[in-house]
Amino acid sequence: MNGTGGEAGAVPGQITTPPLHPAIAPLSYLLGTWRGEGEGGFPTINSFKYGEELSFSHSGKPVISYSQKTWKLASGEPMHAESGYWRPKPDGSIEVVIAQSTGLVEVQKGTFDAGKKVVTLHSELVGNASKVFKLTIVEYNNWKIL
Repeated sequence: MNGTGGEAGAVPGQITTPPLHPAIAPLSYLLGTWRGEGEGGFPTINSFKYGEELSFSHSGKPVISYSQKTWKLASGEPMHAESGYWRPKPDGSIEVVIAQSTGLVEVQKGTFDAGKKVVTLHSELVGNASKVFKLTIVEYNNWKIL
């Protein structure tokens, strides 16, 4: 979809992008596919370099569909993947629900500033197949489009 609109009179069965729902208009700058590279690490493993692709699309509803995947830069081997929905509210708050390839699900909440193109999120809830628990340590994720 890459943020392009559908055309009137499209051929039946052809995929077209519906009109943008007003609720997601402030975050329309996210629509499309974004690629980049990064470095990661954890205390128990060596640091690593990875490639990442994020895709944001819409179906005319008041949510943005989201998918993300990463791979090892050196080998191209797939690493992490997740998908979900971003649900912006008129007051500048946002809810994000994500399912990860590892079986975890997450609810993030936060705010967005469309003018500055900044989204700030924190984890509210993380669950897996055997339990759901409330987080006591919250980390913030800031997304800024440059």
